[in-house]
Amino acid sequence: MKVGLIGTGLMGKPIAQKLLESKYELNVFNRTKSKTDSLIKLGAKSFTGIREFVAETDIIILMLSNYDAIVEVLFASNIRNFENKTIIQMSTIAPTESIDLHKRITKLRGEYFEAPVLGSIPQIINSELIVLIGSSEKQFTKCENIFKSFSNKIIYLGEVGKASAMKLALNQLIISETVAFSMSLGFVIENNIDVNIFMEILRSSALYAATFDKKLPNYLNRNFDNPNFPVKHLLKDLDLILNSFAEKNINTDSLKSIRKILIDSIQKGNADKDYSALYNSVHPI
Repeated sequence: MKVGLIGTGLMGKPIAQKLLESKYELNVFNRTKSKTDSLIKLGAKSFTGIREFVAETDIIILMLSNYDAIVEVLFASNIRNFENKTIIQMSTIAPTESIDLHKRITKLRGEYFEAPVLGSIPQIINSELIVLIGSSEKQFTKCENIFKSFSNKIIYLGEVGKASAMKLALNQLIISETVAFSMSLGFVIENNIDVNIFMEILRSSALYAATFDKKLPNYLNRNFDNPNFPVKHLLKDLDLILNSFAEKNINTDSLKSIRKILIDSIQKGNADKDYSALYNSVHPI
């Protein structure tokens, strides 16, 4: 089976590198072709046209920014069928969007399933990415080894839509915990309390989350360069969460307030900074 990856950006590129390390014959496609140059040097085959890419690829991994980008790449070129092709969607999109892609690709005689991930570049490099699978059991069994190239925790959740929903549930915690911790940390600092004592108490309590320590140097140094996940993508995910949660009658009033903080952060020039840059909007200099 020839494996292919569409989208060689922040997450796609290191995933492609891990697939090459695992000796997969890898085809790659990116709308900005220069972003595939380093992968070509590692042995990947790059394509300038999506139709040619699809024709020469059996299993197609999508790592694109959102649903609209997926639709533009897959369907704008008027590909008439995906017969004998398996398309794996790994980005964060809404459950309804994933189900729609499933219907469209199945109608074109292809196979589709979802595999969104929890983690970022360091987890990919260390093969510790958590992969959430929404598929048939047969599809999961067929492709499981592909995910083992960059994951040691592959979780099967059931049919298409469930993995996308799980991913949004987890990303909601990323957003809410980042803002909540930023508020408490800022308050501690403004009251001239030793941050080390604050963290010591927090670590020994049920309130602790590992992300607090992971991002603490960013907050204290107000350095948010070299993002693993930028602010602009967090806003995209928050909008998916607001719509998808509302469809299930989940109250999202708290998240609507957080959205204002995200917008403020982007307006201050942090769109491409690490998402922990929200701290500067919660606790301004």
